[in-house]
Amino acid sequence: MIIAASVSTLGGLLFGYDNIVISGAIGYLSQLFHLDAARIGWAAGCALVGCIVGCAAAGTVADYLGKKKGLALCALCFALSSVGMLWASDLHRFVIWRLIGGIGIGAASVISPNYIAEIAPTRVRGRCVTLYQLGIVMGILAAVFVNMLIQRMGDEAWNISTGWRWMFLAGVVPAVLFGLMIIPAVESPRWLMKVGRREDAVAVLSRINGAGIAASEAAEIEKSLAAEEGHISELFTTFRRPLLLGIMLAGLQQISGITPLFSFMPQIFRAAGTGTGDAFFQSVLVSLINLLFTLFALWLVDRAGRKTLILAGTALQCLSFALVGWLYHVHGSGLAILVLVMSFVAGHAFGNGVACWVIISEIYPTKVRGRGMSIATTALWLVGYLGNQSFPIMQKQLGSDGTFWCFSAGALLTIILVAWLVPETKGRSLEEITQLWTHEGRASAG
Repeated sequence: MIIAASVSTLGGLLFGYDNIVISGAIGYLSQLFHLDAARIGWAAGCALVGCIVGCAAAGTVADYLGKKKGLALCALCFALSSVGMLWASDLHRFVIWRLIGGIGIGAASVISPNYIAEIAPTRVRGRCVTLYQLGIVMGILAAVFVNMLIQRMGDEAWNISTGWRWMFLAGVVPAVLFGLMIIPAVESPRWLMKVGRREDAVAVLSRINGAGIAASEAAEIEKSLAAEEGHISELFTTFRRPLLLGIMLAGLQQISGITPLFSFMPQIFRAAGTGTGDAFFQSVLVSLINLLFTLFALWLVDRAGRKTLILAGTALQCLSFALVGWLYHVHGSGLAILVLVMSFVAGHAFGNGVACWVIISEIYPTKVRGRGMSIATTALWLVGYLGNQSFPIMQKQLGSDGTFWCFSAGALLTIILVAWLVPETKGRSLEEITQLWTHEGRASAG
């Protein structure tokens, strides 16, 4: 269980690092390649196009090859992308290597939470999936901290020519560690059961839960599998409701602007009058808040429930960015903007940042869980890409105040839709959640 949780956490760490390392590099590479606003958005967002491809493929890969092999392919993509930046001599080559890394990010964002959700016991599943989110925020913190250290190693000219490449190259270390950790990890017992390897599945369940619980859990998994056809068409018929809920939750997690915030954080603080060195340091402080409140969510998610955390956290996000927009509008204090950005990130960390991944990993039936998560997570990265691509243009057209007011409105929309449409999944086994979507499950619930 410790190894499995470590694999999932490292998958999240690589996801966070590779996704957010661009925040320190974008200002320098935009000067090196002479980029306008639209191409700055493309440079910052191209990895998310790779994410969409990785998400779309990950479910099928995980369903047919298994979670372990799928995660190993993610580690390979991370390593290739990090090393390839040494030879990114123009924007086109940069984009190619970022697309490869993005494929790894997108696939890991599907397979890692899926993997740990299928292994963890029901009583701690929320916390175990939250370890994946904890890995993401640790990766984000590592990225902004490494960016700050490298940025201080040389002057502006050195950072423009070389420093930003080193920011990406540092990602090789966790990629190799991730690959090595996968080797001794167990395979998902639900995937083993699905492909007919019952004895192997029971052996894994016994190691995690003990022989007595393993026997009953194996029987429950077999019963659930027998009721599922395993065709993707089920997602559009019997399980259409969880499919649509997953897509909605994934898109709403991004609509309040969390990805462009982290991708352009030093630039956001510089726009408030902060110097370059201080902007990198403030990015580290924000990432520390992200880590602290994710640890808080790790303790809270199986106590308070997923839906409650989303509503509370998103309310804080909505208020924080509304006030950030007002401060930009009146040319207010850069320190106040920093505090409110921290508040926004705290709301994401203990709310949607954790609960969204937990719910998406829980709501799909076993035979099509990988493909269901692929579709939902593809929606997440599509909205994230649109956020990164449009952020420089929004700032140019709407100003910083209008941009953050738009993100605040997105958070308000999230509160309304989650309160209205999303059920609570706390305390239910994966098979019990699957029954919620069948006519029998709805009748018994009623």
